[in-house]
Amino acid sequence: MSSPTILLCLLLALSIRGGSFQPVPAQPSQASFAEGATAILNCPLEKGKIQDYHVFWFQQKPSAAPAWVLKHANDNRIDRGSQFDTRFVPIRDAGANAYVLQIQGVRTEDSAMYWCVAEGNYFSTFVSGSGTQLSIRGGASVKAPASVTLLSDVSQTSNAPTVHALCAVEQFYPGILEMKWSVAGKEITEGVTPGQVILNKDGSYSARSILNISRDLLNSGKPVKCIIRHESSGAEHKQSLEQCQGV
Repeated sequence: MSSPTILLCLLLALSIRGGSFQPVPAQPSQASFAEGATAILNCPLEKGKIQDYHVFWFQQKPSAAPAWVLKHANDNRIDRGSQFDTRFVPIRDAGANAYVLQIQGVRTEDSAMYWCVAEGNYFSTFVSGSGTQLSIRGGASVKAPASVTLLSDVSQTSNAPTVHALCAVEQFYPGILEMKWSVAGKEITEGVTPGQVILNKDGSYSARSILNISRDLLNSGKPVKCIIRHESSGAEHKQSLEQCQGV
């Protein structure tokens, strides 16, 4: 099967997840390993038996299309995508009823989102996990964010009921970055445009996230912050709207 066909099937799978008679892959949301270690990505099935299904693994890096890593058939045959070598090892853990992807001698550039997909009955069943975000620490090519900037119209004299804020993170590598907004220490998602990660010409990444928040909430005295964490470098930054001078 060609990788374009597999990617099309993946998109279809994301729209048909669930169902009382379908397997339910349950992937951890995040994983972190040191460069050179063996990364272990687990995908247990909450419904169904792993031996009844083929499993596909996909990798997606920021600002890139998903790439097919491999297929591990239920007869143990392994087919790999052209970009992926034998460092990527699929395992069926019968005791845990889980699919496992090992990445041996893991490298910084292996940092990405990984999905497992269970497939059976000639694609009549094709169900995706929610993905595991893998961050690799300690590599020589890791770059902590060069800057974190917060811009907003908070200081304008306008009576507009909504304040707009932009949090910008520049020049980090690899491209796996956590960006959150918080009010009084609690994460908020309403009014947030999720962080968009952009690949720069030099191979580094930049990210943007926008917050729209009511001026009344901002004036309530509760601190509003943009919080970023770059797991690979260990860098953490918090920028407060109360310190923002406006644009």
